[in-house]
Amino acid sequence: MSAETPIPILLYHKIGRPPRGARVPGQYVSPGLFRRHLDYLKSHGYQGISLPDVVRPDCPLPPLPVVITFDDGYRCLYEEALPALAEVGFGALVFLVAGALGGANTWEQAVGDVAEPLLDLGRIREMQQAGIQFGSHTMGHPRLTELPPDAARREIVESRSRIEDLLQTPCRSFAYPYGDWDAPVREFVAEAGYEAACTTRRAAARRTDDPLALPRINIRRYNVTARFAHKLWRARRARP
Repeated sequence: MSAETPIPILLYHKIGRPPRGARVPGQYVSPGLFRRHLDYLKSHGYQGISLPDVVRPDCPLPPLPVVITFDDGYRCLYEEALPALAEVGFGALVFLVAGALGGANTWEQAVGDVAEPLLDLGRIREMQQAGIQFGSHTMGHPRLTELPPDAARREIVESRSRIEDLLQTPCRSFAYPYGDWDAPVREFVAEAGYEAACTTRRAAARRTDDPLALPRINIRRYNVTARFAHKLWRARRARP
């Protein structure tokens, strides 16, 4: 396939229904809708690939590649996403907040959001055995550009080391919390040895993109199947 082949990298957060008081209810995709998204991908010929495969020029691409990613690592992914992924036959990449495993979303609670439990190590290992991959979303989910350089570097480096130590596998992928990055932060990610990193810029990725600033397609609770299909169609044909 051409280096300009569009590669949708889908961005999900939570699979479930938004609880009372949720500040960003759009981040909650219902289990039924998530399953319909997977069924659409399967029935239309999409094939899942890993995020590092997006940036490896020697790795052949299928005609319709897709990457499914989840930010933050909520426990609902084990309860709701994993069974659907396994049944339909897709893998996924979960970006973990490495310093909060088994805890809760303190960065969201700090601004008045509801508490949501995060994956603990036991569930993460079960998901790993089922073929789910894991990347870093820093140690504590800060806005990296607002930290002193040494603190930002530690968030990026230590999270990779922690995930590799716990899962005994290379941690090759990174996602910038809040999509917040700049040139110095990108350089810290490069120095840490990550092969690919995701932003929140909305577009399909190309192999000609910066491998440490890949765009994604944000999937929300109101993206019913027709809107989901339109997002994929639009992303494959246009670059903002």
